[in-house]
Amino acid sequence: MYDGRPISGISGAVGIQAGETITLPYHIAHRLAENLAKYVLISGSSKTPPKDAEGNPIVAAIWDDTRLGQIKNSYLKELYVEEKPIAQTETDRLMAKVEELKKFVENNISPKDVDSSVQTSEASEVSGGTKVYADKADVIAELERLNITHDKRSSKAKLEALFPVA
Repeated sequence: MYDGRPISGISGAVGIQAGETITLPYHIAHRLAENLAKYVLISGSSKTPPKDAEGNPIVAAIWDDTRLGQIKNSYLKELYVEEKPIAQTETDRLMAKVEELKKFVENNISPKDVDSSVQTSEASEVSGGTKVYADKADVIAELERLNITHDKRSSKAKLEALFPVA
């Protein structure tokens, strides 16, 4: 099946039978070969995971991208690269961004940086003596502490403008 539609082999039966060779467009052939490779790896794996010396199950991935690619390419007779890559779903794009962000955080932020960058609900001083508030609730709390009349429905920027200039 590709995108919910059956692909029939030369024999005419639904699906491509074992031993059949069929010519398909690039995207369809690669998707079917990848799904077949995943099926082979899943069916070849044990139903019960191996256990370590303490009797705890060892959790390991059934495949990685390299192994999956090797098996997938073994099913394809002629490999070529399409001018346009296979279209990615929005989920694929977002998950790629998640992985990219994880790598960025792992490479650029040390645990010491995380502790110092945690913002409290209090205002922090910026160069020049002006205070920066984390959110509108902090601004309202500070205005009430200073007994400055204000409209709670106003935006954070308008509420910050009510503070006396030092």
